Amino acid sequence: MAITALTTFFEVYTRGDEAKYHFKFQNSQIGVITTDFNLDDVSSKDYPFLSFMYQGAIKTTSGDALEASLILANEDADSKREGAAPPNTPANKLSMSYAKEAVQNNYGITVYTCQMNNAFTAVEGLPLTVDQWTISSMSYDATSIEILLTSGIDAVGGNTGRYLTSDLVGALPITGQILSR
Repeated sequence: MAITALTTFFEVYTRGDEAKYHFKFQNSQIGVITTDFNLDDVSSKDYPFLSFMYQGAIKTTSGDALEASLILANEDADSKREGAAPPNTPANKLSMSYAKEAVQNNYGITVYTCQMNNAFTAVEGLPLTVDQWTISSMSYDATSIEILLTSGIDAVGGNTGRYLTSDLVGALPITGQILSR
């Protein structure tokens, strides 16, 4: 059986000022991983560990990503051990504060999914995927925090008060049938 070592990295930044990073994390190695993702136009950065899952990157047939989420732990792992703190232990304040700040400030996020070496210490090759999102909302319960990530494509389907017209975008199809020849 072959095992493929994967790691997800993310960078949270101020939308409109992609150079202004607020925090960066990776989810595979306790400690720090330093990488430039083997990209010429990216400088090396340190990514400390944060326990999270990146899931649900829904893509259309044209490759547009619509929605994804980050799931963070909302409880201390020690609370599961016998003799640990009482069950009313407060939420994981670190994860909750990051999530709250990102949603309140409408930050953007870039997510890199990369294949790693077997020791999870270095990125092998180029990133498998690079996704850019807007951090739009969060929800939480006693065990997890879910941060909803959305794409700019959502604005097309939403009620933005703007409409696509021929004057704005050129010729528009007038039927639901579009043939590719």
